[in-house]
Formats: sequence, structure tokens, C-alpha cells
Amino acid sequence: MAPSVDTAIIFTPNMVELAAFYQQAFELDDPAEQDRHRGFQLDGLYLGIDQVDDLAAAASNVALWFRVEDLEGTFERVVGLGAAVRYPPTDTPWGDRLAAVFDPDGNMVGLSQKPQTDPRDSLVFPAGE
Repeated sequence: MAPSVDTAIIFTPNMVELAAFYQQAFELDDPAEQDRHRGFQLDGLYLGIDQVDDLAAAASNVALWFRVEDLEGTFERVVGLGAAVRYPPTDTPWGDRLAAVFDPDGNMVGLSQKPQTDPRDSLVFPAGE
């Protein structure tokens, strides 16, 4: 069995603000709260946000990708919450729509939306094949 990611933790000196950003951006339920931690149970992934006081510990090389049903609406909401745009909603050759922003701490957040129909359904094959 291949491993799967089930938890993502963001380390930040701005835990309360960053948790509020993710809660509002993705319309999440209230977070689980501990003294220096906020967390959200998503579909198949736990997203944790931990308070750190050392800015070096908060440096991130992580990109979080969220599959959403309404890419444009989510994109507009996160930009309205102060996220900086990396690239706007874009169609891919394989049919997904993607966009990317930077959260208030500078972490890259990707947004993806599956197509309504499978693009392979529109392929036309020569007769007899």
C-alpha cells in the first residue's frame, strides 16, 4: 500500500489570523483549538496551524492544494481576504482549472477544479477502432 498524506501543518507566528483566513477562504467549520494550535478536518486531510515564535521555524517550502467546486468564487474570496495572486484561474490541457495564490504568511495555496465532464468523452476515433 502506498503512503498517503493525511496531515498538513503550517507553522506561523500569526496562528489566529492564519486560521481565520483558511476558515473563511474555504468556508470551514470552526477549528479544533488548543493553546498553540488550530486545526480543521477536511475530506481525507487534517490541516493544522501551529503557533511558533521563531520566524525561522515558520519559513515554508510547502504548497497546499485544495480541490474546490467553485474555482472562480473561491479565488475571488481568497483574494478579497488579502491573498496575493500567483496566477489567476487557468484552463489546463487535461481539463482541470487551476489558480494559485499566496496566503498572508507567503505560503503558496493552489486551487483546482475538476471539469464537469471528462475531456476524453469528446474524443473522436476513426471508424473501426
